[in-house]
Amino acid sequence: MNGKETWNERSIAAALLFLGFLLVIPAVLINAPGMGVNSVWGRKLPLLFDPAWQKYWSIAFVVVTLYGLVIFEVILREAGDHIFSRLGMVTFTLASAMWLIGVVLDLNSVQGGRDFESFFIVLAFPAVLAYGLAILRTKVLARWIGVAVVLWSTALLIHVVPQNQGPLFYEPALLLIAVALVLTRNQGRAQPNPVEHDL
Repeated sequence: MNGKETWNERSIAAALLFLGFLLVIPAVLINAPGMGVNSVWGRKLPLLFDPAWQKYWSIAFVVVTLYGLVIFEVILREAGDHIFSRLGMVTFTLASAMWLIGVVLDLNSVQGGRDFESFFIVLAFPAVLAYGLAILRTKVLARWIGVAVVLWSTALLIHVVPQNQGPLFYEPALLLIAVALVLTRNQGRAQPNPVEHDL
C-alpha cells in the first residue's frame, strides 16, 4: 500500500471516530437533568428531544464508531499487529450488537435492555484497551497515545463495571486516537520526500 492510501485511511478513520464522538452528545443531552421534551430546549427543538430520537442518535454513534474502528484495525494490521487490533475490532463489533439489541428492546418496551447495556460495557472497554495495546505494538501513533488509551480503558473498566454505569466513558480514548491520527497525517504531509543522491 502506498503512502497516499495510508494517509487517506487515517483521515477516514479519524473522521468517523470524531463523528461518533459528536453523535454521542445529542443522546447524552436529551437525558441530562433539566433537559427533555418539556424543557425550554425541548420545546424549541421538539424533534431533537423526542425520546425516540435519542435511540436513533444512540444507534448512529455506535455504528459510526464501529466503522472508524474497522478502518483503524486495517491500519494497525498493515503496520504489523495481527492480534490485538483484530481482537479489538471483533470485541467492539459484539459490543455494538449488544447495544443495538438493548435499543430495540427499549423501543418496544421489552425488559432486558439494561442487561444488554451491561454486556456492552463489559465488551466495549476491553475492545478499546486492545486497540491501545495494538498501538503500542505497531507504533502507528506515538507511544504515549497507546499508554494513555490502555491506562484510561483499564481504570474506567475497573470503575464502571461493578456499578454498571458510564457506558460511554471510553469515548475520550477514541477521541484522543482520532486527534492523533489527524496530527500524524499532517506531520507526514509536512515532511519532505527524501532526496536520492547518485553515488
